[in-house]
Amino acid sequence: MEIKECRSTMDLTREVELTQVRYDEESRTKNRIVREVPLTILVNGTELATMLCTPDKLEYLAVGFLLSEGLIKKEAEIKGITLNEKGWYIRVEIADDDLLEEGMASKRVIGTGCAGGISFYRAVDAKDCLPLKSGVLISREKVFSMMKEFLGMSGLYRDTHGVHSAALCSSEKIEIFTEDIGRHNAIDKIIGECFLKGISTEDRIILTTGRISSEILIKVAKQRIPIIVARSVPTDMAVGLAERLNVTLIGSVRGSRMNIYTHDWRVKVETIPKKR
Repeated sequence: MEIKECRSTMDLTREVELTQVRYDEESRTKNRIVREVPLTILVNGTELATMLCTPDKLEYLAVGFLLSEGLIKKEAEIKGITLNEKGWYIRVEIADDDLLEEGMASKRVIGTGCAGGISFYRAVDAKDCLPLKSGVLISREKVFSMMKEFLGMSGLYRDTHGVHSAALCSSEKIEIFTEDIGRHNAIDKIIGECFLKGISTEDRIILTTGRISSEILIKVAKQRIPIIVARSVPTDMAVGLAERLNVTLIGSVRGSRMNIYTHDWRVKVETIPKKR
């Protein structure tokens, strides 16, 4: 199936006129702001959700959202995905209606993908997660260098300062990069892309610019990802879940400083050979 993976920043932004104030001086100027669209997701003709999002990688977003919220099961075979940009809706066709989560077909949600929106988040999701057994490691130096590279990848953020970014990485390099107005959406885009391309998320690392709340932690743990690294901070529930699920949670990565909240054994110190 053909998926348009990337748009230019011009497609994702709109120029507006505004009044800029600096102390007691003001002037009229123009600025670019990020676009926001309402994306309605239908599965086998049933409307399940309307999400507010950035209009990029929407096929990945739809599939990632359906998977991470448990609305379709991982065994589902996706027969087709059709995106209509005029009405901003996306049709996902799966081979077997039985792989739709029971009872979810009657629920409809409108959300922003951030803390203020309603979501399908259920406390039972935490119970569905099993502790991870991954032994993957990352060096402190690589955490710092990948975060620096990651923060420099978003031209959309530089243009608007209005999006979150997320990335899937190995312990050596960044492999998938996404961005969206919603921190949840950015991670769901990664989940959807991995599912549709057959990319394993096990023993991988998530980078994010957003706050790590409990539902973000659960999204990551359900994909068997053992390390999550954030520029921002976690909540207490996220830290508690990370401890129980054997996830290494790293936050406040800025410059050469970071806070390792759980399972710090995965973050190794590189030893530099002494000169003779």
